[in-house]
Amino acid sequence: MDTPASDPHRPRSIADMAGATDWRRLQSLLVRDDPPHVILSGGAGIGKSCAVRLALGSSICMWLRCSQDPTLRDSRDRIKAAARRRVEDGRVNWIVLEHADLLHADAQAFLRRIIETSMGASRFVLEARDVSAIAEPLLSRTVLFNAPHLVDYEIRTEIMRRVPSMSVDAAARLAANGGGNIRRSILQALGGGDGFVDESVASVDSIIDWTGLLHAMEELQRTGTSPRAWLKDGRTVWERPGGACPWALTAATVAGRFVSV
Repeated sequence: MDTPASDPHRPRSIADMAGATDWRRLQSLLVRDDPPHVILSGGAGIGKSCAVRLALGSSICMWLRCSQDPTLRDSRDRIKAAARRRVEDGRVNWIVLEHADLLHADAQAFLRRIIETSMGASRFVLEARDVSAIAEPLLSRTVLFNAPHLVDYEIRTEIMRRVPSMSVDAAARLAANGGGNIRRSILQALGGGDGFVDESVASVDSIIDWTGLLHAMEELQRTGTSPRAWLKDGRTVWERPGGACPWALTAATVAGRFVSV
C-alpha cells in the first residue's frame, strides 16, 4: 500500500525491517562511494524490493519488472539511455531489474554489454529468486548479495507490529507456517488467518476472498501481469517504483475493488 493511510506500520527505514542487521550490510554496499553492480538473491516475500527502495530512495532512475518483458525488447533503448545518463559528481544512477532470473540469454548478454560500456555513474541491481539462472558473464561483473533468511521470531514480531491485537501464539503459528515468506504471513494475519480478523483493517464483510488475493499475488510475481486490469476503477494512486505494491492489492480487496480473474 506504501502510504501512511493504507499501511501505517510499513517500514520507513532499513532499521524497521525484519532482518535489519543483514539489510544494513546491503545498504552499506549500495551507498558507498564507488558501489558495484549487485545481484540481490532471495526467496519470495522476504523484503528484497522494499530494502532496495529504502536504501536507494531517489537515486533509483529506472525500475523494471523483467517478468513482463523477459527479452527486454521493449525496454532496451530506455535502459541504454538511463545507463548513459550524466549526473552530478558524487551521485549514482541506479537501475533496478526485478525478477532478473527470468531474463532470456540474449537479454542477459545485452545487460553485460551495457554494464561494460555504460558511464561510471550508473549501477544495476538485479533482483533474482534463482541466482543459478543468471549467466556467468553477468555474475562475474556483479557482487552477489544473499538476502537474509528470516527466522520465525522476526516474522512473528513483524506480524504483531502490523496487527497489534493479535496474540503471540497466533502470530507464532502464522510465522511457522509461512516458510520464511513474511509477506504471505502478514497478509494472512490481516485477512483473518488462524481464526483472527483485525477489524481495524477491515470488517469481515468487506473482505472478498483473501485466499484468492494470495493466489493472485503469486500469479502477479510469476507472470508480471498488471493488476490494473483487476481493479474496477483503474486507479493508479498506489503505484510506486517497481510496479504495483502487494499491499496495494490488499487495500483494493478490502475496499471491494478487486475483480477475480
